[in-house]
Amino acid sequence: MSPPSPSSAAAAPAAPAAARPWIRFALLGFLGFGSTNFLLGCIVEWSGRDPQASISAPLLLWLAMGLVGLCSLVLFRWTGRGLRGLPSRGVVGMAAAAGLTLAAGMMTLKLGLAAEPGARGPLVAVASSSALLVALASRVLLGERLSGRHALGLLVIVGGVVMIGLSGGGQASHTGLAFGLLTLLCFGVTNTLLKVAGHRGADSVSATVVLWTSAGAAGLVGLGTTFAIGRGLAGLDSPLLVGTSLLAGLTLAVGMLGTKLAVTRGPGGPAAAIAGANAVLVALLERLVFGHTPPSWKLVGMTVAVGGIVLLALASRHGRR
Repeated sequence: MSPPSPSSAAAAPAAPAAARPWIRFALLGFLGFGSTNFLLGCIVEWSGRDPQASISAPLLLWLAMGLVGLCSLVLFRWTGRGLRGLPSRGVVGMAAAAGLTLAAGMMTLKLGLAAEPGARGPLVAVASSSALLVALASRVLLGERLSGRHALGLLVIVGGVVMIGLSGGGQASHTGLAFGLLTLLCFGVTNTLLKVAGHRGADSVSATVVLWTSAGAAGLVGLGTTFAIGRGLAGLDSPLLVGTSLLAGLTLAVGMLGTKLAVTRGPGGPAAAIAGANAVLVALLERLVFGHTPPSWKLVGMTVAVGGIVLLALASRHGRR
């Protein structure tokens, strides 16, 4: 893309100040999601790799998000702010649906890992490609075009994360791939709904509070069901595991807020790709805490993903000139 001529640069309106830092919000999503996935990994380690713990933990995670949403609603009502900036019931419905698809995506991912532990790499690699779905949906639904730099950065990040996922090896069974595709669809729909809601004028904070509350409702239903059938919180047999699950819900709430702001103020696909590249942060934290040495192919994937984030940062800076 050639730089504008001086005359066209003078005529072009300056980018709104609120639209400029979208990449910072995407990095907040990156940090929030990375912390969440690391904490879920801690649960796996501390539970002795009990697959039941990986299925129970998301229920408490959703519940914690719902508590954040309820506290926010009480605070907003007390201050008189309310859920302003939600122009229609349709927009509210989109935010609520995004909370449900987020919960569904996390559960399909965990069910896939529990059903096919050997398919972890391929499953994560497939699920990480949801940013491409967001970019396609944004193009079809909103007519959003990516610059060459944004498209390149998006592809580089997704490619790097796929390399990270495949570095662990494992065979992709039909079951593992099916759960991976379901996870890709759910996460892609989640971010697309947030993007469309923002396009229709939804205030990002209000929409995120609705999402948190909706995910919390899913957690309540899930917990009620597990206790009704006598399963309970199987695998979470210590206060440490329960507390870690709840903490993961708080970090996920932060990640979703950052992602909502990023996909609303910036290009949907690249913003989702940056947040989705959190596997890099997870690998670094696991190396520091558990001493897990990443295989060489994973290190290459991490480097590629970080390079893609740098490309998007440079593209964003170039677009503001």
